[in-house]
Parts: sequence; C-alpha cells; structure tokens
Amino acid sequence: MSDDFEPLDAGPYLDHVGPLLRRESDGVIGLRIEHRHLNAAGKAHGGLHASIADHAIGRAVNEALEDAGAVTVSLTTDYLGGVDEGDFVEARTEVDRLGGSLAFADCAISVDGHDRVRARAVFAVLG
Repeated sequence: MSDDFEPLDAGPYLDHVGPLLRRESDGVIGLRIEHRHLNAAGKAHGGLHASIADHAIGRAVNEALEDAGAVTVSLTTDYLGGVDEGDFVEARTEVDRLGGSLAFADCAISVDGHDRVRARAVFAVLG
C-alpha cells in the first residue's frame, strides 16, 4: 500500500467492511484484506469484491456527471484469481460512456498490478 491513500467516507455499509481508502491523485480505491474478509476457502469473499467494484464505479460515474447522480442498474463481475489475507487490493475505474439516461463503466481490482476481478456496470442517471 502506498502512503498516498487516505481514509474514505464510503457510507455505513462500506465503513463496516472497510475501511476503504482512496488515492486522490487518480481516484483509485484501496483495501487491505483482513481475516474477516475471507470466505470458507480462505480467500477474499466475492461479495466483498463486488461491493468494492460497485462503490468504485459509482463514485467515478457520479464524479463524471458533476451535477446529476446515478444508481446501479446492473453489475457483472468476473473473478480471475484469488486474493489472500494481507493483500492490498486496488480498484481502478474507467467511465466508458455517459448518456442521457445511462452510464457505462469498467473496474479492475488488482493485487500488485495483477487483475483479480473485472467488473462492468450500467448506472441510471438521475435528474
């Protein structure tokens, strides 16, 4: 983990599973995987990854929209490899398209530069 990550106010649910961190320079979301994040196989739970991806994508879409908000319509996750206790995951998001009523974005969750999860989401633009 880099020293340039700062605690992020991500709301009550993600504060419970976090704390999530954010690097201001590029908006990357980070989390150190703890024992409480593990599934029965000893790897970080897939639902945790989906929550991180949903938050990272939602934050990026809402920042890109500036004056309007957005909510998740669909989230697709592909699990490419396991994440171990002690790993620091980083979620990088790219907003592909902002339309009048929908926004499309991708997120890669990686450990040491190796993708472990890829997610794609569609968000409904509010207002």
